[in-house]
Amino acid sequence: MAGEKVIVVNLDNCIGCRACQVACHTWNSTRAEETSFQPDMSYTNPPELTPNTWTLIMFKEVSEADGFSWLMLKRQCMHCSNAPCAQACPVNAIDVYPDGPVVIRVDKCIGCQFCVEACPYDVPKYDPAANKVYKCTFCIDRVQNGLEPACVSACPTKALVYGEYDELVSKYRSEGYDIYGDSVNDYVGRTHYVYVTKKWSGKLTDPGYFGEVSRTFKGLPKDPRKPPVSVRKSIVEPVGWGLFGLTLLGIAGHLIYWRSRRISEKREEGEGGGGS
Repeated sequence: MAGEKVIVVNLDNCIGCRACQVACHTWNSTRAEETSFQPDMSYTNPPELTPNTWTLIMFKEVSEADGFSWLMLKRQCMHCSNAPCAQACPVNAIDVYPDGPVVIRVDKCIGCQFCVEACPYDVPKYDPAANKVYKCTFCIDRVQNGLEPACVSACPTKALVYGEYDELVSKYRSEGYDIYGDSVNDYVGRTHYVYVTKKWSGKLTDPGYFGEVSRTFKGLPKDPRKPPVSVRKSIVEPVGWGLFGLTLLGIAGHLIYWRSRRISEKREEGEGGGGS
């Protein structure tokens, strides 16, 4: 698609500086998390995405023959082209833009959390205090004004690259990178965050590989899907509206019956009064 954008995450270049995390907080005016060191989560901090933390660097210590090395993986909304979260939203509070961004319109969000259940990447996070759901916006306010997303601008090692989708994916494929996101499945389509790596080829979709650095994240799923919510959206919701309609018809019928009965009673009272 002409004009379709992508953010490429080159895992081989990431040094774990968290500049992207800071830039995300700064640009979006989200408050910093009050956290504590958790040994079982390695250096990942905070340990999970939250309503205030929309991007997160995960740290994985990898044992090697001569010691160990680090695999750092940036987590955020994947901005799926088919966007299951948008399809699950009953009030159409999630906009899917042709160039890639998937954005929750917080002013329309009713806090039902259907999008939370629909996301196979465990990204949208519910804030009970606000009764709203939050996630990465792809810096829609920046990209629509010709700027790079804040995280991309802040990255000092070019581990994050923003540009034309097909052009960048073709470039990394021609250079022999293992790529995740350009063609996932029919549930999510392709994602507008794409991961590339040579060093960690085959590891990103290895179940349990990230188990010791996150309680919820178990690697990038090879076949991400959560059909029960789609079923709820496509079947349960219409059935619910159907039942609501039947209820209204029942109430209307009852009112019509009650009114006609009262009219009949009044007539009978009038006829009785006239004969006395």
